[in-house]
Amino acid sequence: MMKFKNVIIMCFLFVSVLTSSMTLAQMNTEDRFRLESIAIQGNERVTDGTVLTYLPAKVGDEITLETLDRFISILFATNLFSDVSISRDQNAVVISVRENPIINRITIEGNDVLTDEKLLEELDIQPRRVYTRDIAINSTKKLLEIYKLSGRFAAEVVPKVIRLENNRVDLIFEVDEGELIKIESIRFIGNEAFSDFALRQVISSRKRRWWAFISGMDKYDPARLDYDVRLLRQFYLSRGYAEINVERVQGGLLQDRSGFAVTFSITEGPRFKFGDISIESEIENLDLQGLLDVVSAERNDWYDSRVIEEGLLNITNELGNLGYAFVNVVPEPTTSEDKKYVNVLIRIGTAQKNFIERIDFVNNTRTLDSVIRREMEIIEGDPFNRLKIERSLRNIRGLGYFRDVDVETLPGSAANSGIMRIKVEEQPTGDFSLGVGYSSIEKGKVTLGLNEKNFLGSGRSVKLSASVSDTVADYRIGLTEPYFLNRNLSGSFEVFNEDVQADTVDIERTGFSTSVYFGAADDYYHRVGYDLAKNSTTQKSSEATSLTGEENKSLTSSSVRYTLGRRTLDNRYDPTEGSLFEITEEYSGLGGDVNFLKTRLRSAYYKPFAFRKYVLGVRGELGYVDGLGDKISQSARFSLGGRRLRGFDAGGVGPRDIGSGSAVGGNKIYSGSVEIISSLGLSDDLGMRWTVFSDFGSVWDTDYPDGVTKPNDNSMRQTLGVGLLWDTAIGPLTFFWADPLSQESHDKTKRFQFNIGTRF
Repeated sequence: MMKFKNVIIMCFLFVSVLTSSMTLAQMNTEDRFRLESIAIQGNERVTDGTVLTYLPAKVGDEITLETLDRFISILFATNLFSDVSISRDQNAVVISVRENPIINRITIEGNDVLTDEKLLEELDIQPRRVYTRDIAINSTKKLLEIYKLSGRFAAEVVPKVIRLENNRVDLIFEVDEGELIKIESIRFIGNEAFSDFALRQVISSRKRRWWAFISGMDKYDPARLDYDVRLLRQFYLSRGYAEINVERVQGGLLQDRSGFAVTFSITEGPRFKFGDISIESEIENLDLQGLLDVVSAERNDWYDSRVIEEGLLNITNELGNLGYAFVNVVPEPTTSEDKKYVNVLIRIGTAQKNFIERIDFVNNTRTLDSVIRREMEIIEGDPFNRLKIERSLRNIRGLGYFRDVDVETLPGSAANSGIMRIKVEEQPTGDFSLGVGYSSIEKGKVTLGLNEKNFLGSGRSVKLSASVSDTVADYRIGLTEPYFLNRNLSGSFEVFNEDVQADTVDIERTGFSTSVYFGAADDYYHRVGYDLAKNSTTQKSSEATSLTGEENKSLTSSSVRYTLGRRTLDNRYDPTEGSLFEITEEYSGLGGDVNFLKTRLRSAYYKPFAFRKYVLGVRGELGYVDGLGDKISQSARFSLGGRRLRGFDAGGVGPRDIGSGSAVGGNKIYSGSVEIISSLGLSDDLGMRWTVFSDFGSVWDTDYPDGVTKPNDNSMRQTLGVGLLWDTAIGPLTFFWADPLSQESHDKTKRFQFNIGTRF
């Protein structure tokens, strides 16, 4: 009986499975059909052909209902349609669509702080683009993010869509900018080695202060606060705290939404000293000890990550000088078990010597390639040499044509070749300067200058200047060709006319000067020049008590001069590193009426320190003129004051005529300056720097001592002062205030100097 039941059950299951299979097969057959036609309805702007190109099947293909569902999904994904439906009439398919509208106009209303141009540029959506709801949502989020970055966390943005005829829309963003939310407090938790005050000087963010609008550093900016975390970490790492951990506590918006409270959490850890400094290399036959010597870290010195970074850079440069362009130099610091020392192993990876395959210049939209290329000390085919590359970059920076100069080395077509990309950022090279001043000698004074250092991108320099005051009129026109006759010669020519209307005498000087400059090896250079000038002096009054040697005479001077110098300054116009030394001999007597031999020595030295936060500048000058048996007239003597001795008027130091009080100059001179230059702790984008300086010098000795106040007094004058150098949108502004520490009663002081200019 039991067996019979089992047989019946098995038969039933067999019949059920067979029936199900037949039904499924029938369903699959009914779902599948061969597509005979596709019709598109509702499209106005989008063509039938465009719609058909998106579909994964074409007429004649065998498809299923699932394929039709895919049609709908794909067409929705194009963002061209707001609605898609499909109907089927046997083997014919009809696709009905409703097109998304086209954006007619995008406007922003209610914004005052941020302009329409800035906001629309950030949105990056244009009219005639297909409108979708996602565009409105994403654009709203982006606008809110822009306002947050500007410190306006209470800003609100409401998108509105105005429907127009022909399926067009106007997209309007109504903005409520809200109040600017600033930092109300800055706190530090866990700091024991350094006070809150010291750490506040490290970070870039500042608490709300009335003067902070100059920099905007009191604005709440999450990105800048993350940067502050890195600054704090670097600060501790440079002072021995190798296990420092700094975090920014999230949150901080005050309950009344008036500002943010910023908190930094610090875990200092122990303070470490340098332990063993060692080096390993996968490159054979290197002088490892010589490479280790360029790392200034010494055992038992306090650990300083900046010293290691500087050492790695020095090692990389040394390897670059040996021809290794692509080499990894990596430090591996480890702390000792007693938590007292940091041992540093410097690993040099494998590399091979490289050659320069090609040199490309990038972003020089105005300056010709040839102008930059002629400053290169390395050319295609040369072995890679970091020192020559750095000297080439220094030469390019020294042109003064570029705001920034950088080099990128890329792999070449062969394993041992490299491509150099010199990237530059053009800057205005034309200067229009306007100086306004007042002195007891010249009274009111206006100086106009027009100087283009890179005329038409050719490297030629054109200069026009005029200085007019109640007593002096000075006009000059000059031209400089940096590669005269297509050689490494710089030729210059200048025509000048100077008219001095003093109380007792009129002096007019007219002439021209020309010179040729050429460089030599190891940064040396030579300059040879010739000057021809006619000096006419007219005595106006008997008030003067001294003789100039030129009374009521018209004298012609014809002189030749030679300069030998060496310059390693990183920037000729605004140096921060390097030195300058030059000696100039000028002989007058090649015809004409004036005979003399004038010697002048000039030197300068600039050195960044405190990890390049400050620049020390030292300058000096010595001068002597000999009459070669004749007496030296006033126009050939030296004068001192003004920018060379800040705190004194131009020509304000040295012998003076007892009767008229005017400067008569001297046959001997020395001057110098020591200064420190740095930024104001503000962003470099502001272009503001300060300087503290001390100038000193003296000028004395005249061949006509009668009627002159202290003609042989060589006592040193000295000043102490401060200055502000500000590169503004209207041009460079300079402010100097200096107080004389030592002076003579007959000297003329000028404590404040101001100059303004502009560039084009």
